[in-house]
Amino acid sequence: MITVNILTTAEDKIKELKVNGHADFSEHGSDIVCSAVSALTQTALLGLVEVVKLDFKYCIEEGLLSFSLPHIKDGAKKLKAHAILDTMILGLRNIETNYSPYIRLIVKKEV
Repeated sequence: MITVNILTTAEDKIKELKVNGHADFSEHGSDIVCSAVSALTQTALLGLVEVVKLDFKYCIEEGLLSFSLPHIKDGAKKLKAHAILDTMILGLRNIETNYSPYIRLIVKKEV
Protein backbone atom coordinates (compact mmCIF):
# COMPACT_ATOMS: atom_id res chain seq x y z
CA MET A 1 0.00 0.00 0.00
CA ILE A 2 1.12 3.56 -0.70
CA THR A 3 0.86 5.86 2.29
CA VAL A 4 0.75 9.61 1.76
CA ASN A 5 1.42 11.58 4.95
CA ILE A 6 0.66 15.29 4.74
CA LEU A 7 1.33 17.86 7.43
CA THR A 8 -0.60 21.10 6.98
CA THR A 9 -0.41 24.50 8.60
CA ALA A 10 -3.26 25.92 10.66
CA GLU A 11 -4.46 27.48 7.37
CA ASP A 12 -4.67 24.02 5.73
CA LYS A 13 -1.64 24.61 3.48
CA ILE A 14 0.80 21.77 2.92
CA LYS A 15 4.00 22.06 4.92
CA GLU A 16 5.39 18.54 4.59
CA LEU A 17 4.74 15.57 2.34
CA LYS A 18 5.96 12.00 2.64
CA VAL A 19 4.90 9.31 0.18
CA ASN A 20 6.15 5.77 0.76
CA GLY A 21 5.44 2.23 -0.19
CA HIS A 22 4.18 0.47 -3.28
CA ALA A 23 0.57 -0.06 -4.30
CA ASP A 24 0.96 -3.71 -5.35
CA PHE A 25 -2.03 -3.19 -7.64
CA SER A 26 -0.24 -5.16 -10.33
CA GLU A 27 3.28 -6.31 -11.17
CA HIS A 28 6.21 -3.89 -11.09
CA GLY A 29 6.39 -1.86 -14.27
CA SER A 30 2.67 -2.04 -15.01
CA ASP A 31 1.19 -0.80 -11.73
CA ILE A 32 -1.10 2.08 -12.70
CA VAL A 33 -1.65 3.18 -9.10
CA CYS A 34 2.08 3.55 -8.40
CA SER A 35 2.55 5.28 -11.74
CA ALA A 36 -0.28 7.74 -11.11
CA VAL A 37 0.94 8.63 -7.60
CA SER A 38 4.52 8.99 -8.81
CA ALA A 39 3.47 11.18 -11.74
CA LEU A 40 1.39 13.49 -9.55
CA THR A 41 3.88 13.87 -6.71
CA GLN A 42 7.00 14.16 -8.86
CA THR A 43 5.34 16.67 -11.20
CA ALA A 44 4.25 18.76 -8.21
CA LEU A 45 7.82 18.66 -6.90
CA LEU A 46 9.14 19.72 -10.32
CA GLY A 47 6.66 22.59 -10.37
CA LEU A 48 7.81 23.81 -6.96
CA VAL A 49 11.47 23.69 -8.01
CA GLU A 50 11.29 24.75 -11.68
CA VAL A 51 8.19 26.97 -11.91
CA VAL A 52 7.99 28.52 -8.45
CA LYS A 53 11.81 28.46 -8.07
CA LEU A 54 11.76 27.31 -4.45
CA ASP A 55 15.05 26.17 -2.95
CA PHE A 56 14.50 23.33 -0.48
CA LYS A 57 15.65 19.81 0.27
CA TYR A 58 13.70 16.82 -0.94
CA CYS A 59 14.23 13.08 -1.24
CA ILE A 60 13.30 10.77 -4.10
CA GLU A 61 14.24 7.11 -3.76
CA GLU A 62 12.67 3.80 -4.69
CA GLY A 63 9.27 3.84 -2.98
CA LEU A 64 9.83 7.21 -1.27
CA LEU A 65 9.29 10.89 -2.00
CA SER A 66 9.44 13.46 0.77
CA PHE A 67 9.93 17.16 1.28
CA SER A 68 9.37 19.95 3.74
CA LEU A 69 8.54 23.37 2.35
CA PRO A 70 10.35 26.46 3.56
CA HIS A 71 8.40 29.51 4.69
CA ILE A 72 7.46 31.42 1.51
CA LYS A 73 7.39 35.18 1.98
CA ASP A 74 6.77 36.20 -1.63
CA GLY A 75 2.99 36.32 -2.19
CA ALA A 76 3.12 35.34 -5.87
CA LYS A 77 5.38 32.36 -5.17
CA LYS A 78 3.18 31.29 -2.27
CA LEU A 79 0.08 31.40 -4.48
CA LYS A 80 1.76 29.32 -7.21
CA ALA A 81 3.14 26.78 -4.73
CA HIS A 82 -0.19 26.25 -3.04
CA ALA A 83 -2.02 25.97 -6.38
CA ILE A 84 0.40 23.22 -7.44
CA LEU A 85 0.08 21.37 -4.14
CA ASP A 86 -3.70 21.74 -3.90
CA THR A 87 -4.02 20.31 -7.42
CA MET A 88 -1.73 17.41 -6.48
CA ILE A 89 -3.96 16.66 -3.47
CA LEU A 90 -7.08 16.67 -5.68
CA GLY A 91 -5.45 14.05 -7.88
CA LEU A 92 -4.29 11.94 -4.94
CA ARG A 93 -7.75 12.04 -3.34
CA ASN A 94 -9.27 10.91 -6.63
CA ILE A 95 -6.86 7.98 -6.79
CA GLU A 96 -7.66 7.12 -3.17
CA THR A 97 -11.40 7.18 -3.94
CA ASN A 98 -11.02 4.84 -6.90
CA TYR A 99 -8.24 2.58 -5.57
CA SER A 100 -8.71 2.71 -1.78
CA PRO A 101 -7.18 -0.70 -1.03
CA TYR A 102 -3.89 0.51 -2.56
CA ILE A 103 -3.40 4.08 -1.31
CA ARG A 104 -4.10 5.90 1.94
CA LEU A 105 -3.91 9.66 2.56
CA ILE A 106 -3.26 10.79 6.11
CA VAL A 107 -3.58 14.53 6.71
CA LYS A 108 -2.51 16.02 10.02
CA LYS A 109 -2.71 19.63 11.04
CA GLU A 110 0.28 21.28 12.67
CA VAL A 111 -0.30 22.21 16.31
